[in-house]
Amino acid sequence: MMTSQEGQRVDWETARQRAADRARKLWALSLSLFVVLVVSIAVSDFLKPLLLQVREWRELSPTGGVAPGEVLTWVSLRALWAAPALALAAAIWAAQNYLRHLGAGELWNAGTARLLRRVGSALLLSAALTAVGVPSGTRWLEARGGFDVTLSTEVLTLGVLGALLIVMADLLKDVLQTSSALKADSDGFV
Repeated sequence: MMTSQEGQRVDWETARQRAADRARKLWALSLSLFVVLVVSIAVSDFLKPLLLQVREWRELSPTGGVAPGEVLTWVSLRALWAAPALALAAAIWAAQNYLRHLGAGELWNAGTARLLRRVGSALLLSAALTAVGVPSGTRWLEARGGFDVTLSTEVLTLGVLGALLIVMADLLKDVLQTSSALKADSDGFV
């Protein structure tokens, strides 16, 4: 006859295995989405605009002489404008990394709190780059100098969500540490 504790252990093991199986499938999907996103950023933010810019540079200077400073400024601007999207891609990378660990059978451990913190940090970084980094960096790269802030409801929401995820990660980390300590104490009594 199975005790209640053994029944719970079997249920836990079944749930853990189901979660691991689903996580392995989601890991492959999330890794694919990450690759598609990074390629999309490279194509839409660099390659496609570069082809158009090269055509414009050729029209302006038929001899092909474009100042290296102009090319460097153009590339720097494109990288700056892509930075918020790359920060969001980092959140997807963190999620796929977590799913890989989850697929290996690791449930509700410190990795969960780390995932929430990394995703929250990526969202917060993307919002900060969009609101302050890109507008100010653009001013400096275009030799206008100064500081600029561009706020929108979407950017504020992204930043608040990121900050909330960071706080939730800290709370979850504390809960997991407390539950581990309580489990160790209860295991000591058995």
